[in-house]
Amino acid sequence: MAKTAGRNAVIYKNAVAIGGVRVTSIKIDNSPIDVTDKDSSGIVELLAVAATRQITLSAEGVYEDPVLRDIAFSPSTNPLLTDVTFKFADALAAADTITGSFFLTSYEEGNPHDDAATFSAEFVSSGAWTLT
Repeated sequence: MAKTAGRNAVIYKNAVAIGGVRVTSIKIDNSPIDVTDKDSSGIVELLAVAATRQITLSAEGVYEDPVLRDIAFSPSTNPLLTDVTFKFADALAAADTITGSFFLTSYEEGNPHDDAATFSAEFVSSGAWTLT
């Protein structure tokens, strides 16, 4: 497998890269279904299908524009975003991306007096996603 630069991984909202991002991460949670019973001899048995699956996207960086802040703090804005795409760092052209609906679960800004303003945000998937 070829090495790649982490800066190539990008989170997009409505086909526009989220500005100021320095760090992105993606995580998948496959919750198992435990079917252990007395016939299992004390050894855990799991079904070959997940009970639930969810993707978490995280971003942090230097504050550049108010798009995520407006979504997070506006009382009338829906935090369920139907237009989010994550491009993996080793993606070639449009391949190796995840697209779907993601809920903005958290947003934070840091404002040190002697450094750049920063932000962090986390999104969790809602419904099925597409891997291309």
